[in-house]
Amino acid sequence: MSRTTKILGFSVPPTVVREVETLAKVERRTKSELFREMVRIYRRYREQRERDEERWVRNVIEEAKAEDAQSPMSAKAMVAEDERLARYGDKQAKKLGIKPKDINRIVHEYRKNRKA
Repeated sequence: MSRTTKILGFSVPPTVVREVETLAKVERRTKSELFREMVRIYRRYREQRERDEERWVRNVIEEAKAEDAQSPMSAKAMVAEDERLARYGDKQAKKLGIKPKDINRIVHEYRKNRKA
């Protein structure tokens, strides 16, 4: 009969080992059980963080729509804002060493990682 679990090996500082051992002892659980629980909690934390980010983005969009409804930008102002943002993007790209040929790859990698 084969194992239903795999052995995972990794390094942590001695203080973390002591903390995990103490937690496991106090909670009367194995270190494996404690680790599995940590992974479950971290996964929920990441999901919540992503929901919070999405909610924040939606709120920003709604605020922008409300602001635009109150005082819409003229075509001239939109062009000026677009140019300002393009200059800012160019400046940031240069600072990070990003070349125009890299942009599609970076965007695709980002989108792929968000789905994972």
